[in-house]
Amino acid sequence: MKKMELLAPAGDFESLKMAVYYGADAVYLGISQFNARNNIKGFTLDNLGEAVKFAHTFGVKVYLTLNILFKDEEMQSALDVVCKANNVGVDAFIVQDLGLSYLIRKYYPTVELHASTQMGVHNLEGVRVLEGLGFKRVVLARETSLQEIERIHKNSNIEIEFFVQGALCVGFSGNCYMCSHLVDKSGNRGVCQQFCRLPYTFNSSLVEKQGFLLSAKDICMLDQIKQLQNAGVCSLKIEGRARRPFYVAEACKIYREVLDKGEYKQTQFDNLQIAFNREYTPAYFDGNGNIISKIQGNNGLYIGKVKEVKYGKKFNEVFITTDYDLRPNSGLKFTLNNKEIASIGAVDIKKVGKLYRVTTTAKILPNSKVYIISSEVLEKEVSNYVRKLDIKVQLTLIPDKPITIASQYGGCKVEVKGPVCEKAKTIQISREQLLKQLSRSEVFNIVDFEFENQGCYLLNSTINSLRNNLYAKLQEKIIKQYNKPQLEQIELFGLDELKKGCSKTFDFEIVEDIDKASYLKNVIYDYNNFELSKMYEFDTLCKTNKVKGFIDLPVFATESDINIIKKVLDNTNLGVVVNNLYGLNFDCNKMGGQFLNIYNSYTLKILNQIDKFEGFFIEELKDSEFKNIITDRVLLRREKVYMTLLHCPFKVNIGGDCSKCKYDQATYTLNTGKRFKIKRKKTVNCIFLLKD
Repeated sequence: MKKMELLAPAGDFESLKMAVYYGADAVYLGISQFNARNNIKGFTLDNLGEAVKFAHTFGVKVYLTLNILFKDEEMQSALDVVCKANNVGVDAFIVQDLGLSYLIRKYYPTVELHASTQMGVHNLEGVRVLEGLGFKRVVLARETSLQEIERIHKNSNIEIEFFVQGALCVGFSGNCYMCSHLVDKSGNRGVCQQFCRLPYTFNSSLVEKQGFLLSAKDICMLDQIKQLQNAGVCSLKIEGRARRPFYVAEACKIYREVLDKGEYKQTQFDNLQIAFNREYTPAYFDGNGNIISKIQGNNGLYIGKVKEVKYGKKFNEVFITTDYDLRPNSGLKFTLNNKEIASIGAVDIKKVGKLYRVTTTAKILPNSKVYIISSEVLEKEVSNYVRKLDIKVQLTLIPDKPITIASQYGGCKVEVKGPVCEKAKTIQISREQLLKQLSRSEVFNIVDFEFENQGCYLLNSTINSLRNNLYAKLQEKIIKQYNKPQLEQIELFGLDELKKGCSKTFDFEIVEDIDKASYLKNVIYDYNNFELSKMYEFDTLCKTNKVKGFIDLPVFATESDINIIKKVLDNTNLGVVVNNLYGLNFDCNKMGGQFLNIYNSYTLKILNQIDKFEGFFIEELKDSEFKNIITDRVLLRREKVYMTLLHCPFKVNIGGDCSKCKYDQATYTLNTGKRFKIKRKKTVNCIFLLKD
């Protein structure tokens, strides 16, 4: 069975080092523009080459994230980034925008493309579209089930990458518009404001509930790796470019252990929890998933309870019962009745008998649960580790002949000639002296040293010069294995290649109840419940009134959903509103849906190359940008959708199961007073939309 790749995040150079040192096979990173983590420092084009060189030295690939939506006027800069990044050795590019992928494939066909999870591709039908567009790999949506992963692997040739660790978005991949609509800062543009992590109130006729009701747990799939491997996943992805280097190190350590040995130690899992977690879940791996956390921030590792508190005038003494080896300079969180009451940096920690005493100004209550959320001891231990490459070195010293030094790492061999050796006048240089000087390297570790000295002596300066020259050549040869064809920058000449003007208008009405449609215009059926009888009735009404009818497809569809949609389309003249790439596979009239994330003229161009559309809906463009898009099909706006949920809000907040469905009119309300209605859209499976 093919070896699985461990893919780690690198938010900065220190995180990159941790990923490389602790076992990543590849890293993904972004530069300071054009990526979905624009709120972190990241890398720049100036230091990207240095990062790639470091990673390639240790046999680690580098994938550059260009995983946002682009405006027309940004495409030139984006292509320049692709060219420059490729030329410093970046191995592949993770792309969300269809328009950018079209231009990369057109001008730089040798570049390897990976489809970002932000595309929301989650089924075989969507994967087939990506294959046709030249993508080598798909980063499947986190919501993809094991069964569908197996189906994709058996019926396509695309590589499958899957998130196994880290943050889980509560909204469906690429289709959260809450920040965009509320504060004009789009997650699809790399500036998500995480409104999902704020407190909400859930209201229905059955219950009112408050808390972090849209704050998702973190993914952890350590126990599902073998199943993922058997299903065809080739790359295990760790989320976390915005997290600390310590987290990256701990995540890489434990996943590397499982990949190499098939199991992990409890202490490793404890350390991973300390590094960061919002509670863990396998997400949608086993179906709908229990994904909502009770907390917002790091939950850490549960270590015990508060037995007693002695309150003082300035400081309080908190006595903790725990088996954990608690050290000074640890971060501690205290909760009571599932609510956080305090988080402290505990500098003064002492063991008193069987208890630990912590001094703090915070008011801690007896019987509180205690969690450790940071450990200075652990972090120092992790950060001090340096990985080196084990090499073989051969050195030959013969009087009146040039010094010969050679080195080998794997299949890479290099040799360097030095100055002519002089016979030692008194004491010849020893093996120990040479080995000490030659071992001074941040990259290489000598494990096999062959030394021949026929009575010569060398100055330290000569040894150092030989060593530096030798190791530079060896590193260069190792990196050379990753060399790629060099690209030349191209210049986009405006948008002359795209057809200008809206030559076609499309008159329509959108209805949730077909009996309330006027049928004086073309009709889009935005159904709540996909009933075959209703679909056939809708088709008849459209034919009778000589208008075109369209079914508004869900953004997420399993194989069973697709089969029932296909059955209707095979037996009617209805078209579809395509809200996800899978919808492009249907042979019927089409409208481009608002969830296709149309953001530029090039995306429209590639969509029209795939199929002919009656028109397109958009979601995020401003009015001024909306008017500048060039197309020969009309662009239309629809009512705002803030988020698409795949977990059931009614199961989470009320209880029950699908056999006793409790769907009813309900809302989520932010603490600002902003209210979102919950609308269900059901085919075989349900999704839920948050709307005004």
